[in-house]
Amino acid sequence: MKLYAGIEGGGTRTTCVIGDETGRLLGAGCGGPSNYVTVGIEKTKRSLREAFQGALRKASLEQPLEAVCAGLAGVGLSPQPPEIETAVREVTKSGRVIIKSDGYVALYGAFAGTPGMILVSGTGSVAMGIGRNGEFARVGGWGHILGDEGSGFHIALEGMRAVARSHDGLLPLTELTKKALCFLGLERVEELVKIFYLESIGKERLAAFSKEVVEAAAGGDKVALKIISSESRALKEMVRVLKAKLSLGSPRLALSGGLFLGSEWFRKRFIEELANEAEVVRPLFGPATGAFMLALTSSAIELTAGVMENIRSSEVTLLLDENSTSHER
Repeated sequence: MKLYAGIEGGGTRTTCVIGDETGRLLGAGCGGPSNYVTVGIEKTKRSLREAFQGALRKASLEQPLEAVCAGLAGVGLSPQPPEIETAVREVTKSGRVIIKSDGYVALYGAFAGTPGMILVSGTGSVAMGIGRNGEFARVGGWGHILGDEGSGFHIALEGMRAVARSHDGLLPLTELTKKALCFLGLERVEELVKIFYLESIGKERLAAFSKEVVEAAAGGDKVALKIISSESRALKEMVRVLKAKLSLGSPRLALSGGLFLGSEWFRKRFIEELANEAEVVRPLFGPATGAFMLALTSSAIELTAGVMENIRSSEVTLLLDENSTSHER
């Protein structure tokens, strides 16, 4: 038996799956954030090790890997430092290492390499697609300073800005004020200055506040609803531009990332905003499984109908096992 691994690492969580050459997924593990741009190489390495070792334990295996594909946040627009590949190689002891972006492995998993588009709204945001002739295009993915519209970070930041503007009387009273103070453990709005300018609130911590903004919007808060409407329009524009780049008339679109997966209300609200720009479909496989498939193809293993069926059935089993483990905790 030969082993292969797929890793998907984002701004909040890292997931690893391990399987064999027939497509059977044997184990899965999770770790912390692995966006090296925001958490650094050492923390990224720790998260990779945590996820990889967890997958090995689940599979009850210790033998070396033939190949691993790691799709990591922070990779894509500029060349990643060699330390990233070195970290993946050291952690997995793999003979072959392929580095992709987290968005790309999500795209590959969603459509198994066939034409389609994916929109990711997690800690950050990006849209990627594959055209009819195999051409690749992307929109977004510029990070939280230059972009990330429609992401958890951007929604959370706009929510905090709204709290400050509401406090000044520039916006109506909003439920976001109470939610922000509770979220940050503060008593007064003025204390936001300390959190943002003296203590430098982390990107991942702030992005988590997006859940509160979505919850307030779903409850009818007008200020929060305006934020969600604006961010949804920004995501729709990313889809429209990507569709034009790929010359796709009515593309299939998969939605991925914590915001879409964590809130059915947000998902439905965005689909309403999207209208007829694309046909929203469920991804065929998850991002880590997409990375696993890329590890297989890098070793000249064809994704036959039998291999794909093994991947599908074993991914379902792994997900059920992970969910039952989470409930036990």
